[in-house]
Amino acid sequence: MVDWFIDHPIVSGFITVLLMWSDWLLTIAQEKERVEHYSEHYQSYPTNTIEGHPAFQSSIPKRQLINPKHFIAALAIGTVVSIMLMMVPRMWCELLLGYIWGLFVIVDTQHISNWIGYRAGRQGIHGKLWMHQRTGYLVQSGRYFSFTLFLVVLSILSGSVVIYGVTIAGLVSSLRQLIWLKRIPKIEKDDALRGITNSESTATSEKVVQ
Repeated sequence: MVDWFIDHPIVSGFITVLLMWSDWLLTIAQEKERVEHYSEHYQSYPTNTIEGHPAFQSSIPKRQLINPKHFIAALAIGTVVSIMLMMVPRMWCELLLGYIWGLFVIVDTQHISNWIGYRAGRQGIHGKLWMHQRTGYLVQSGRYFSFTLFLVVLSILSGSVVIYGVTIAGLVSSLRQLIWLKRIPKIEKDDALRGITNSESTATSEKVVQ
């Protein structure tokens, strides 16, 4: 099956675009559920967002099905994948597809997991969790890293070049969270009171905007 995708680079590029767009659509679905229901149980600070990528955090609240900046990036990446499949040796094509598609499949499954959790949280959850963004990035990095360990075992057992690519994608996903974490201010010693106060102000502002 992988050979077929390598032999049809245009189709593979199109699938790449769809995978990246599905990442966006699942983020929007998750954000919609958070705002309408789960926000009473969860909030992040200093910025209240579920989007990890700093470049798109300000765009998520708009909940556009197609965000121009994100969609152009998806088209560009899909085009690059198609071109590379035509140029690089076949073995590297398998690694490339595993890596690129792995990046998006891993994050898509995480979005689905979060969305299901938000939906389930409509009942049976009480109280509210305030999570600093640095903590959130660490937690997410740990999730990706633990999944990468599973992929390492799967790579060894299967010997599949595609799975090797997915494994690298898992590790990169984990490290990416730590890179983004460096953009967030450190957690202060009096963080509890300050964090809640700032988040309440943000939540109030969001309600006014809505």
